[in-house]
Amino acid sequence: MIIKNSNLRRNLFNNKYNLLGFIIAIILVLFAVKILNNMVKQENTTTNNIAINSTYHPEETIIAGQNVSTKKQETNEEVINKFIAFCNNSQINEAYNLLTVECKENVFDNSIERFKNEYVEKNFTKAKRYGMQSWMNSLDATTYKISFYEDMLATGKKGEITEQYYTVINQEGTEKLNINGYVGRTQINQEKTVNNITLTILYKDVYMDYVTYRIKAQNNTNNTILLDSKENSKSVYITGNNEVTYRAFMYEIDNVFLTIKPRIYRNFDIKFNKIYSPNIPEEKITFSDIINNVEEYKKLENKQLYVDRTKIDIEL
Repeated sequence: MIIKNSNLRRNLFNNKYNLLGFIIAIILVLFAVKILNNMVKQENTTTNNIAINSTYHPEETIIAGQNVSTKKQETNEEVINKFIAFCNNSQINEAYNLLTVECKENVFDNSIERFKNEYVEKNFTKAKRYGMQSWMNSLDATTYKISFYEDMLATGKKGEITEQYYTVINQEGTEKLNINGYVGRTQINQEKTVNNITLTILYKDVYMDYVTYRIKAQNNTNNTILLDSKENSKSVYITGNNEVTYRAFMYEIDNVFLTIKPRIYRNFDIKFNKIYSPNIPEEKITFSDIINNVEEYKKLENKQLYVDRTKIDIEL
């Protein structure tokens, strides 16, 4: 049949190409979705299987300790999933209540506002997907590496992957979290007295990159003492069971806090450059250059000529 009406021919021609354009558009959309899905799969593969798939085994401990038991893993995952869900949904109070007492104190100065401003609003500007992997596991704590990434199907682009470390501990019968690189606190209460100077190691706070010790120094002498001359940057240190020493960051402490008058005591914190490793516990802390009489020490122009010094080793 020959169509003689030119308008009719034109309409059929246009409709045919409109239909063709519609089909092409559908094909392009399906193709784009397929590409995004492939990118997601590739991202999951190249980031240590952080998305759930057949090779995802978060209970397998990577660095130190045994694999996490099935029961313990389920409990740990539950508290981590709750915490991240609360953060994703800006449920600040609920998320904050899942932190340990020590984490609130050390990381956020017991301020829920600091937690909101410095953690939630900084790390959860958009809802995050995540995967977890047991990193270090001991009897009383399990540290997980948490890999965060954006939902590519929602954003349409490959987002930056960030990593954090969460430690799960049982506090008064309930699983709680230490975050932002904070691992936890261990009570110690070990002391040593030499030349009427008593040093007591009260406890330590462990972080992924360093450790701090809370120390009580009691001066039972008749002279003002200085706990470290700072003539040598390695005069205060901890020794691990591998016999390696880890120096203290004494330059961070003003001498005002290290100077103790007769018959009084002072508590202070000292940071050491030892990264977290449960396989290498600390065995002792050494103060190798305590000045026994600050007044006499100050009189000398050449401080290295001063000889009345004390060394104290405190077993941990």
